Amino acid sequence: MSQQEGIVKGDALQKSGSAGFLIGAILMVIGVTWPASVDIGGAAVMQQEFGQHAVLLQVCALLMTFGFWGVMIGMAGIYRSITANTASGDAWARLGFYFLLVGTAIWTIGSSLNVSYPAAIVNWQAASADGKDAAYIAVAAIPGFGRGLFPLEVIINWLAFALLGIGMVQSGVVPRWLGWFGLTLGMVGILLGITQTFTGRESSLILFGVLLYVTILWWLVTGIWVARRAW
Repeated sequence: MSQQEGIVKGDALQKSGSAGFLIGAILMVIGVTWPASVDIGGAAVMQQEFGQHAVLLQVCALLMTFGFWGVMIGMAGIYRSITANTASGDAWARLGFYFLLVGTAIWTIGSSLNVSYPAAIVNWQAASADGKDAAYIAVAAIPGFGRGLFPLEVIINWLAFALLGIGMVQSGVVPRWLGWFGLTLGMVGILLGITQTFTGRESSLILFGVLLYVTILWWLVTGIWVARRAW
């Protein structure tokens, strides 16, 4: 099977998939980069900064959520291009896409916490003296949920990318180097997520940032490749 057979020019799903990859990658870059100036050096400083930039952080959380949804649409196109042609790698691609559906759901839940946390800080800062202790309960509780959820987001989503990468390598529908790229990123993400399970995300946040930017590059390149054949 040639690499062209799985991507049909004019196919609506492939066109939507390429757009999903490209728009998703752009939204993710904006959502990650825009709040980079916010200081998260310590708990007290972080809470102050989050209170001052609550709307910015909430908008960025929404952009990252929409971006990940776009990537899921893009991956649906890749998955369909492999399975519709009964190509080798069908089982890997199918399994990877199922994991991605679960990972996207967990990512969305994690993003909802990123929306809720700045709002909780604003409510706490604006609360009267009598209500501050009650308002602070949410401020203290949300990071605890996030600490446990974040490593699972990383493990499940990058496991999905690894499995999809294997499917891409074996299928011949897309360039094999794109599949190897995804598989390598997936393996790194799985190891990082396992490490964060025991150490927390704070100690390896820079490493995750690098991994995320390189993964965004993979999405972007894949989206361009699909777009050149589908449109």
